[in-house]
Amino acid sequence: MNLWRLEVLRLIRTHRLWILLAVFTSFGVLGPLTARFLPQIVEAVGGGIEIAVPPPSPELAMAQYLGNALQIGILAVAFVAAAALALDAKPEMAVFLRTRAPIPRILTPRYVINMAAAAASFSIGTAIAFAGASLLIGTPDVGGTVTASVLVSVYLTFVVALTGLTASFVRSVPGTALISVGALIAFGIIGLIPQAAPWLPSNLVGSFDALIGGGDFVYWRSLSLTIVLSLGAITASFVLMARREV
Repeated sequence: MNLWRLEVLRLIRTHRLWILLAVFTSFGVLGPLTARFLPQIVEAVGGGIEIAVPPPSPELAMAQYLGNALQIGILAVAFVAAAALALDAKPEMAVFLRTRAPIPRILTPRYVINMAAAAASFSIGTAIAFAGASLLIGTPDVGGTVTASVLVSVYLTFVVALTGLTASFVRSVPGTALISVGALIAFGIIGLIPQAAPWLPSNLVGSFDALIGGGDFVYWRSLSLTIVLSLGAITASFVLMARREV
């Protein structure tokens, strides 16, 4: 059995793929429902207090999906990727694999398959949210939705690459995942600087609402840097993992 097939089976049999799908598809259903019935929900639980809520719109439905899905989705992607890329978390397995194949050959299937799983899960959730919004409220902008979904998927592949780099320094799965999420939060804080924001990977997340709302495509800088950082993180993890003693 080759390492590619092994990683696919591992992703399925450990239920990691189903975790990703469950997170994104559930919020794909809930996003349009929340947007459509938010005024009624607020009225029912408001206790007589008048609270202003935006009227239902396709853009609001997609924004509800993204906001809720990524809060948990990024954490899920980080933990799933850490479980695959923290190679030395299980020393016996690490020794077995390291003595039979070089690090790039071991890690490449893990990177590619986990990146594909994260991007596919998010895209499926987006498609469900799009269909729900179309049925309940109105059809979101198709071109904007597709383009924004691709950009956020690229961001999620960056999350996987960053997790792999973190695994080069941290051996445990929970530590790898949590430090990676902390680094993503740090990127978000740096994004508060106006001059830095257009370049950062976190800017790709903001493209979702903007492009679906009819905004222009102004994300070449953040897209390019995200790809460069992802490739750099993967390359660095190959070198560091190969040098590390088990």
